[in-house]
Amino acid sequence: MRKIFLILIGFVLLISCSTKNELVTVKFTPDKWSPKYFIKVPKGYNDRKIINGGTEYEMLTFYPDSSVIYITNKTIPEYNYQNILALGDSVANYRFQNTALTTEVNKLVGKNVVKAIPDTLELLGVNKGLYWKDIKIGKISMGYANVPKGKKELYDKAIHTVTQK
Repeated sequence: MRKIFLILIGFVLLISCSTKNELVTVKFTPDKWSPKYFIKVPKGYNDRKIINGGTEYEMLTFYPDSSVIYITNKTIPEYNYQNILALGDSVANYRFQNTALTTEVNKLVGKNVVKAIPDTLELLGVNKGLYWKDIKIGKISMGYANVPKGKKELYDKAIHTVTQK
């Protein structure tokens, strides 16, 4: 009898853990020539916005508490632009660097006079008590803004789920 009781408790715990999934997968296909992106965003969003401006695209997912999570190939992510500027000129200039121009200048001069931005760059901070993060990997940026402390771990988990197919 005790063995059956323990098995039932284990089964109930297993079911309750699997139903508490806090993320939902969202597909983002900017256009027919671009790769498909998948990201697991926190459940409970009230709006999604897809902006496609020729060669630049962005997907924004909005939440009732004013937090937002994004994935974009734009050089300047709209929702974290001011946060990145607040880190200082040198950081902002580095983050928003025109990689092609920097490479060309260094090539013309014959040495690296301007340090090129690495393939991966992560910036983060707090603005008015709300957390933000911007991760640039190659030509894609993903991040979040206006996230309360209690949800930061969930949003961190979400932006690390981005996959490309």
